[in-house]
Amino acid sequence: MFPRSERARLKGVPPWEIYIHLPADPNRLDELLTAAWELPAVAGFSEELISALDAYTRTLLVSGHAFDRGDLQRVLARL
Repeated sequence: MFPRSERARLKGVPPWEIYIHLPADPNRLDELLTAAWELPAVAGFSEELISALDAYTRTLLVSGHAFDRGDLQRVLARL
């Protein structure tokens, strides 16, 4: 997925933090998030909640900002 030079540079980075160092291409978000929300839907999460989580996730992936629990809480408090 990434060139060898990028993989070497990110060797010590946990997989869940790679997007911070290599923000996602906005044109690939649908592909990257394929099936991401199937389990929450089956678990009974509301469409409104899933939509908010999806928007938040897309923003993080493109911006390269690290996950912040407080940011997520503010997003969810608007529901």
